[in-house]
Amino acid sequence: MFRRQIEWRDRLVVHPEPVERAQVRACLKEGTPLIERYDPGIESESLLALWPEMKAVFRRGNDVLRQAVDAIDRAEEAGTFLPASWLPEQRPDRSELVTHAAERIGIDEGVLATLARAVTFPHWQVVSEAWLPSSGRLDEWKRPRCPTCGGLPALVELRSDRSEDANIRPAKRRYMHCPFCASRWTVPELKCPACESTRQGDAKYFFTEAEPELRIDFCKSCDHYVKVVDVDKSADPLHVGLEMLTTAHLDAIAEEKNLKPLEVSA
Repeated sequence: MFRRQIEWRDRLVVHPEPVERAQVRACLKEGTPLIERYDPGIESESLLALWPEMKAVFRRGNDVLRQAVDAIDRAEEAGTFLPASWLPEQRPDRSELVTHAAERIGIDEGVLATLARAVTFPHWQVVSEAWLPSSGRLDEWKRPRCPTCGGLPALVELRSDRSEDANIRPAKRRYMHCPFCASRWTVPELKCPACESTRQGDAKYFFTEAEPELRIDFCKSCDHYVKVVDVDKSADPLHVGLEMLTTAHLDAIAEEKNLKPLEVSA
C-alpha cells in the first residue's frame, strides 16, 4: 500500500489553493484548520484512478479485506455505492459518510475507512506540504487536532530538540501525526486529543521494559488513547504508516483495558 502511494506521487492531480504564510498564521492563531478556509484542489478523477489499484492491494491482503472489497464491487455494480461522488467528500469532519456507506455495503466500518484513507492520503499529503512549513514547528497552533484538515492524530512522536550549547538540557517535544493528510505539528502541553482535558491526573500511560521506545498515552477522563513512539530510544527511522501497523499489539492492549482509539480503522 505504501509503495503504491509513493509511486502515485507524480501522477496525482492536486492543485491546492495558494496560501501565504501570513494567512496560515492567522488561521492557526484563531484555531481554525486551513481546510475550513481554503480549497485543497483535489481532482475526483485522480482519486478514482487510484481507487482500483488500492482495492487490488487490499485483495491480496487477507480474507477479511478481500471479502470487503468484493462487497464494495457488488454495491458499486448495483448502484448503491458510488465512489465518484463518495471519495471526493472524504474528510475528517465527515466521518458519517463512512458509517452510512459501511452500513449500506454491509462491511466493517474500520475496513472501509482504511481503504478510503489509502486512496485519499497521498492527495492530502500534497495539500499539507503546500500549506504548512516543513519544519513541523507551528507555534501559533495550540490544539491537538490537525491544523490542515482538523483530523485527530494517529501517532505521537517524542523527540529531543538538542541545543548547540552542551550545557543546555535538550527539550523533549511532542509531535502529533495526522493519518489523514500526514501533517506534523507540536503540542506544547499534555492535552487529550479527544476531550482536550488538561486536568492534573487525567494524563496516564502504559509501557513495558521490553519496548522502552513505545507506550500508550490515555486520558482518564474520556478513556481515549494514542500510541507514542520515543524516537530517541529507537534505532530505526520513523515511518508513521509502518508504525501504525507494527504497533498493532498496543491497540490490542488498549482494547483489553477498555480504552478507545481516536479514529476508527481496520
